[in-house]
Amino acid sequence: MSIHRLKPHPKNEEYYADLTGEKYEELKRSIEVHGIRDPLKILPDGTILAGHQRYRIARELGIEQVPVAIYDVSPEEAEYLLIADNEERRGEDNDPMRKARRAKFLAEYWGVQRGGDRRSKDQIGLLKTLDDIADSIGESKTNTKRLIKLNNLIPELQALVSSGKLGTSAAEQLAYLSPEIQRTLYEALGEEIANRTFAETKELRRRLEEAERRDQETARLQAELAELREQGREEDRQKIEQLERRIRDLQAQSWRVVTLEQELSALRERGRKEDRERIAELEREIEELKNRPVERVEVVPDSVQEEIEAWKRRAAELESKLKSTEELANQHAERVAKLFDEVVRLKSGGAVVEMPKRRDEEFNVSEWAKQYFRFMGDTSFLLKANPERMDALVEHLLQKRNTEILLLDLQMLERVAVFAEYMHKRLSERLHKPQLIKG
Repeated sequence: MSIHRLKPHPKNEEYYADLTGEKYEELKRSIEVHGIRDPLKILPDGTILAGHQRYRIARELGIEQVPVAIYDVSPEEAEYLLIADNEERRGEDNDPMRKARRAKFLAEYWGVQRGGDRRSKDQIGLLKTLDDIADSIGESKTNTKRLIKLNNLIPELQALVSSGKLGTSAAEQLAYLSPEIQRTLYEALGEEIANRTFAETKELRRRLEEAERRDQETARLQAELAELREQGREEDRQKIEQLERRIRDLQAQSWRVVTLEQELSALRERGRKEDRERIAELEREIEELKNRPVERVEVVPDSVQEEIEAWKRRAAELESKLKSTEELANQHAERVAKLFDEVVRLKSGGAVVEMPKRRDEEFNVSEWAKQYFRFMGDTSFLLKANPERMDALVEHLLQKRNTEILLLDLQMLERVAVFAEYMHKRLSERLHKPQLIKG
């Protein structure tokens, strides 16, 4: 098959490093003299399962055609063949993390964590165990268990293990911590974390796990505290104070405090002058965490929350309506002010000026009559008016309406009074009745 149709398996680099040094040169000399005798194992699409080093050398030597054996298998079977064949051929690859990834895949593929290979559960002789995984990667059973655990490390810590800076025993202790704590610890200490001994790392893990349990208890107590505060009973006051003291004690021992103390300790051990500012900053941060006030968690029942939301919507509607009403009131106020000025001018003997009328402002007696009837109906409450009630109304208006609006009211009432006097006079003349109201 043409070498240009082949491609490396995407997970090959996760599981194996390329050959280097004398081993690689020896294989290269053999292929240069004898050619590629063993076919490369590939998938139908040209993905290489076994033979990555032969493929690499063939490209270097300019070999255009290579022998292949095609395997039409599932992705899981293909990944298994990738590991199984290379374990036999490649031999040495001592990167702990690559071994850890291979061990994890074999454990899942063989179903070791579930008690055996599901695909062969009826054939007892084919069931696999942790010992089989250990044999496959060339490690003891104890080391294999440790390596599988290393897959729980965050990528930054896995890189330290691959580089040999962080030992597998110490790394295993860190792998038991949650990813959040691992990341915070790495951000605080950096590669300094690799300088801890196994005993120091184990003790650090113990302290952090205890601190994390205390944080969980803190969250539980804060929820209980919020519930007691919501109920607001006098008999719960002493219990609330006890909970607050307990929460403060737990906060002083949180895993964040432990992590910052570790960073502080590392900086002090180095004793560099340039670290003094960071040391002072860490000391302040630790002190703040230990002495921070107990968080108050407000718990609002759903029914109350729904009622609050309904009132918010109602308030928004009223605010919008108020804005529209104010705009309309301003327009009316401007019109009333102009009319009032005109009345004053006419009373002072000013000449009547005929103003040009636009079509939409022409007098419509039917429309005015409708508004007159509506006005008379709206003011029917005046039939029940007496001085006491009128005084009460004035006091109410003075409290509820601002000065500007009251002045507009006054102007409107003056205009209404002029209108009422004129209408009374004209109606009395027509009905031949004496005037009852004197202007």
